[in-house]
Amino acid sequence: MSKKLGLAIPARQKPGKDSFNIRPRNVERWLDALPKANLGETARQIYRCLKETNQLDLSHQHRTRYLESLRETVQYITDSMRKHFFGLTYPLPRKNQKIAAATREINLAMAVGYKIALEDALKSSVLFQDKKHLTLLIHRAISYTGRALLTSYQVYSPYPEGMWGELNKLYAFAELRKLQHLGIADFRLMYGEKSTIEEEYLRNCLLWLASPYKLRQGEAVKIYNSLERFTRDCAIHKLDNPDHPAAQGLFAINLASEAPPGALSHHLKRPNHSVCRIINTDALAERLRQDILESEDVVTTTLSGIDMGRRDLSHDLLRRLLTAWGLETHRTFPRINKKEHVQVAAGLTSIHQILVDAHQSNKTDAEFGHTAEFESSVVENLTDEKPDIWNMVYPSGSDVQLTQIVTSELKKEESSPSELEKELPVLADSVNDDDPIEENSWVIINESARGYCLKYTEEGAAKAQVGELIGIRRRISNRSWKWNIGVIRWMKFNPERELELGIEMLNANAAAIGMRVAAKTRNQSYHRTLLLPDVKANNQPASLVTGPVPWRVGNKLTLNILGKNVQVELTRMLQNTGLFAQFQFEFLQEKKQVQEVKKEDWLEDQDFGQIWSTI
Repeated sequence: MSKKLGLAIPARQKPGKDSFNIRPRNVERWLDALPKANLGETARQIYRCLKETNQLDLSHQHRTRYLESLRETVQYITDSMRKHFFGLTYPLPRKNQKIAAATREINLAMAVGYKIALEDALKSSVLFQDKKHLTLLIHRAISYTGRALLTSYQVYSPYPEGMWGELNKLYAFAELRKLQHLGIADFRLMYGEKSTIEEEYLRNCLLWLASPYKLRQGEAVKIYNSLERFTRDCAIHKLDNPDHPAAQGLFAINLASEAPPGALSHHLKRPNHSVCRIINTDALAERLRQDILESEDVVTTTLSGIDMGRRDLSHDLLRRLLTAWGLETHRTFPRINKKEHVQVAAGLTSIHQILVDAHQSNKTDAEFGHTAEFESSVVENLTDEKPDIWNMVYPSGSDVQLTQIVTSELKKEESSPSELEKELPVLADSVNDDDPIEENSWVIINESARGYCLKYTEEGAAKAQVGELIGIRRRISNRSWKWNIGVIRWMKFNPERELELGIEMLNANAAAIGMRVAAKTRNQSYHRTLLLPDVKANNQPASLVTGPVPWRVGNKLTLNILGKNVQVELTRMLQNTGLFAQFQFEFLQEKKQVQEVKKEDWLEDQDFGQIWSTI
């Protein structure tokens, strides 16, 4: 193999008199003089310095020392910048998008610096090469490339082309030189002091196999951090058996390709045994099962709780990872391309309000016998000044404020602050409650029997989160419209910066009702709730869609349906995304009657009065 790896690095020139001096003492003085309190200026200077030095011809030893001295400051600024694109609604305001892009580019600039040092180290010495030094350079290049990928996943943005090709080349070279198992110290680790090249590479592979564009905000970061210990239960092997079965827990990657890892069956069509590697997740899947059985469940119901809370993962997330890493999934239903404009409402509050308003003007809906006689005035917390349970999930517009420090860093040089403020779209939570429907902005680009792929065609506010409830209004005739209720399973920005959502449909209709605990106390208010009807064709029983808290299986509740109060008990939780919960339920009157019949079964031989009507 040639000493030169063919990595994507820029052309370099000799340093001039005005070039940045990377001698240790000069770098130390420069870092001490950085205005750390001014995050934007510090980030700007770090990025400019990295871009400049990546274009200079410097010795690989000096470059390595220089890059290592920057790591702590780079961690500080990238971690601080992340709060400006985490926990917001999507699409992000333009300035926040630029902050996310700048965070990714700083990580990429660090990765490029280490790749330059690696290429130069391979050229400079033919007879002797320091294995520890080469291992450090490969380890750091993979680590910072992975951080750049993670930033793309966090904002559901496509990652730059060629990043997986670079990762594959770096790991292939480490494997060739037998460097992949050497430990390298890293202060950024949370569960240890050292990690290997194989562990860093697996960390990126497993995060990709977890389908990061299907994760809620904050989950990608938690999984990335947990993978620091999970990778110890995973291994990379060569494809020794040409007839290797495409079993569960087996994935593959082509080290000579630009592609990320995928299902083993996709690589067995034309396997190249010299570059194809197997990722075996059997032991990892078993560890996840044990974690679910032995650990306490971590219930996270707010955006901040996902990322800022405990390090361990919730049982719901562990189960999803178990499916992603232990089972190979296939799409069951084919997709049909379409181009149909629809109206969209996101969130339980908006959908509930629309349905309440709609029944007053539309009396044709017979799904529940007749339209609900439940008005918004009945649900006290719709108009009450007290905070609604749903409003605690999303930060309001007043809670999400960008500091002048960071926003000024990313604005265009020719733009004034007032001009940039005009470009900021209104946050979805600040949209007037009188009109929660987004019209003419959403298009169905394809659909299947289970859901749709939606595209957002404008730059305005769109309240979108993975795991969010969504209502889609389609025209089913020239005179009538119909609301479908679904959940956002994945989201991603396409290369044109248009937001695309994957929607799984829950039901073709819904009724807006109120719900409170059965034992009514004084001044107790109803909570917004949706009643989804049963679907006999799919044997799908009726269910309730509520806020993510505080409801639990076994709760006895009062529902206001059709203007009447009925008593129910929650019997099974179908899902809780952290943004809404869905429960099956039983009417308490029917349950009581069933229990009474069972108590009298012993009279069956003597008393036939109850069965004559059934003959």
